[in-house]
Amino acid sequence: MSEKNRGAVIKKMGELLRSGAVMLDQACPLCGTPLFKLKSGEIVCPVHGTVRVVRSESEAISVTTSAVLDELEKFIAQRIFQILSRIKTLEDIEVSDVDLLNRLLDSLERIRRIKKL
Repeated sequence: MSEKNRGAVIKKMGELLRSGAVMLDQACPLCGTPLFKLKSGEIVCPVHGTVRVVRSESEAISVTTSAVLDELEKFIAQRIFQILSRIKTLEDIEVSDVDLLNRLLDSLERIRRIKKL
C-alpha cells in the first residue's frame, strides 16, 4: 500500500470512529485492515466498504473468489479502455492490438460466466 493510500485509509478509520463505529478485533480477509462495526450493525472495511463475515473455510473461499473475480473484471475493463483510447489516436490499427483486445474480451466474458455460477 502506498503512503498516500495508507494515509487515506487511516483518515477513513478516524472518520468511522468519530461517527460512532467500533473497531473490531477482526481484520478484512482481503487486505488485513481492521474491520469496524457501524451503529446500524453493518461491518465494514475502511478500504473495501461492506464485508461479509464468514463462518467457515468454504464460505471464506467463496467470498475471496468473488472479490478476486470483481477485481480482475475491473482491471480487464480498464485495460480494454486504455487500448481503445490508444487505438483511437492511430491511423492504422495493429494486429497485435486487435489480438489483445480479443483475448481481453474473451477473459471478461469468461469471468462474467463464472460469476453467474
